[in-house]
Amino acid sequence: MKKTIEPLAPEQEADIRKKLAANPFIKFVGIQVPQLGKGYARFLLPFKPELANTIGLMQGGVIAALADEAVAFALYSLVAAGETFNTVEMKINFLGAVQEGEVTAEAHIAKRGRTISLGEFEVRQADRLVAKGLCTYIHLKK
Repeated sequence: MKKTIEPLAPEQEADIRKKLAANPFIKFVGIQVPQLGKGYARFLLPFKPELANTIGLMQGGVIAALADEAVAFALYSLVAAGETFNTVEMKINFLGAVQEGEVTAEAHIAKRGRTISLGEFEVRQADRLVAKGLCTYIHLKK
């Protein structure tokens, strides 16, 4: 998923990072956000036993939530201040298991619509593709 990443204006990135800092789920699971761009986000999540399922693999719901958050924060760079949106659909293919190390979710907004927006993501562990999918969001009226 290599695409050109347009940097954000410093004040826009600061506003998005404020939202990240106020997000309880991101803090709780330990997600890090090394890169944001226009319609783009890259999130990192280190494996820890608290995120594992019964057989010791990173729980699929955690991987899906990481991807959903990455796509949502990619979308924040394309909406007006105060505009809200919500996930209405997510399609994910799990392609590999994670039992140690760190996973990276890379998200791009494929289409920013007036009412509906579509984002795509890949979750990788180093060069290995772990999950790939799409998220659809609805833009909510104020």
